[in-house]
Amino acid sequence: MGTADPFALPPPSTARLRLLFLTVAAGSFFAGHWFLVLAGDAWRDQALTCGRLADVPAFLDCSTRVMLVRSLAPWSGPLLVAAPMVVAYALAPLVITRRHRAAPLADWPAVVEATVRAAGLARRPVLMQGARDLLRDRMFVYGRHPRHRVMLSASAGFSLSGKQAKPAAVAMLAHELGHLRNRDADRSYLAVFATVCFVLVAAVPLCLSAALTMDGTPARAVAWRTAVVTLLVAGTFAAVVRAREHDADLRAARSHPDEVRAWLSSGRQERPWPVPVHPSLASRLRILNDPAPHMRASPGEALTAGVAAGIVVTELGVPLQTVLPIPPIVAYWIAGLLVAVPVVQVVGLGVWRAVLAEPARPAVRPRVAATGLALGAGFAAGAVLSPRASAAWNLWLTTAPEAASNLTPDRIPLGTTAWLLAAVLLPGTAITCWLALAARAWLPARGPSAWRHAAPVAVAVIAVVSGTWFVAVRLAAGAEAPAGRLAWLVITPQVAVVLAVLVLLCALALRPLRGRRSRPVVVMVPAVLLVTALAGMASLPEPAAREAAPPPAAALPDAGQAGAICLGLFTTGTAAFGDPADHPARARMGELLRGSDDALLRQVGGLFLDSADRRSTDLAAVAWTAFVRRCDQIRRYPAGPVPQPTPPFPVESW
Repeated sequence: MGTADPFALPPPSTARLRLLFLTVAAGSFFAGHWFLVLAGDAWRDQALTCGRLADVPAFLDCSTRVMLVRSLAPWSGPLLVAAPMVVAYALAPLVITRRHRAAPLADWPAVVEATVRAAGLARRPVLMQGARDLLRDRMFVYGRHPRHRVMLSASAGFSLSGKQAKPAAVAMLAHELGHLRNRDADRSYLAVFATVCFVLVAAVPLCLSAALTMDGTPARAVAWRTAVVTLLVAGTFAAVVRAREHDADLRAARSHPDEVRAWLSSGRQERPWPVPVHPSLASRLRILNDPAPHMRASPGEALTAGVAAGIVVTELGVPLQTVLPIPPIVAYWIAGLLVAVPVVQVVGLGVWRAVLAEPARPAVRPRVAATGLALGAGFAAGAVLSPRASAAWNLWLTTAPEAASNLTPDRIPLGTTAWLLAAVLLPGTAITCWLALAARAWLPARGPSAWRHAAPVAVAVIAVVSGTWFVAVRLAAGAEAPAGRLAWLVITPQVAVVLAVLVLLCALALRPLRGRRSRPVVVMVPAVLLVTALAGMASLPEPAAREAAPPPAAALPDAGQAGAICLGLFTTGTAAFGDPADHPARARMGELLRGSDDALLRQVGGLFLDSADRRSTDLAAVAWTAFVRRCDQIRRYPAGPVPQPTPPFPVESW
């Protein structure tokens, strides 16, 4: 079985189960967005109540509360999937027992007693004898902690009885007990129910609803993203099934190596599946003889983890930014921290298992670098696949002062796109390479338990890097800023200090490395260069903004009707209204809004004029927020007939 212990670190099946739950949660956001957020009429009463308030502060306070509830509404998608999943998980043992008409096996044969003792279980399972014989010698585990059960078919119970128990039956029993020893019985049933409930509760109803809508463009934008995430969920579920079978074989071979090898060499498939997700006996025998390929880092897993994490960070960042009185970048750091934990448990453990399985090979190898590239590419793909990036959400969802800007990544200039891709691919590769070097540095001295020290560092690095990157993407999509100005906006002196500290900590963690080919200086040189570049970038003055040319006369409406003014905002975009620091443009907006027929917009016009007189960017930001929110309400719920462009999403005929 090789020299490396495949269970010195958490096995691949455990990591893939975490990945499956993360992917299901990410895909469930689409249902919450589609059925709750896009149904604009569901928020009509709250919005109209806020619009009837007399002054701007009260309006902002009321609309902020509505925004908070609306920003949290997409989280109902994961909750709707989790509810039937928990119910199915709770009822599964009873249903399985009754379906097989099973009863506890009171008298255990001697070979069963010996096999259970050899498995090293903390709790003895309950052996159930089934009356149905669906497949000869079939066995499987089920139940919930702490009461797990092993189902024996009628023929399996006969094969284990008597003085000469069949070796294949003993091997199968040891294999099923290996599932219990790996503690994957509960989680595997949760994985099955999570996958099924996601498909039935979220994916299928969403696609059917999208197919029945009158406006096909936004429906396709949401449906194809849901289909992609559904494929990722299906692929991850198949990976879970394969990994748990390999792990159970490796565990069973510790106590019954000859029986397990003879059983897998018999050439008879243990369990048929409608789709080829269950590994063949030949592949299981190969992994049993050499578990190193099973323990290698997987670029596919890293890609899926990056996609799921990217979707969750995008969806979690907005509610955190709305709820907590903190800067946006800190909100995205917190969101990145929440998803970095499962990402490190998937990608980081894969890298450490690879180094542990093949200690003679170089720590940094092409597969490790490919895993890092896949992780970075997954983050970028998650930003594009997220529900908030599926179309011009800003026309229907007020979530921030920049809500009137287009948040779709296809609006980002080509040069900025290249810069953003490099900014996520290179750190992703650096993180996995650092994990490999840290494993090479710490495993010989401290053993696999050193993972407890490496994991928090990797979590912090991924949280800060991913959170900073998603803020940059949001700014790039909203303001269409060039790469130079975008870097200055995101990497402030405070952010540069945090990144520099993390980079230096990662470099110092590699001090135990020995040998010319793996000296710490090899890693510390690029680390010092990166720190120097970050500090220099943060100390540079802000790139001079181009002089804002006065908008054309046709950009701002002539009339003072609120509907016409807001229609101009949503059709011409933010560019025609000037930069937040362009005080002459804000003065022109103030004059326009002061003549509006809407009381709130007249007050907003006064705020714009005050901000221009005081040259206050903060006051202009408050006025802009109130302007966008009020226009969003007028656009959604007009009091009278107002000319409207084609909406980006349907609100009727679902």
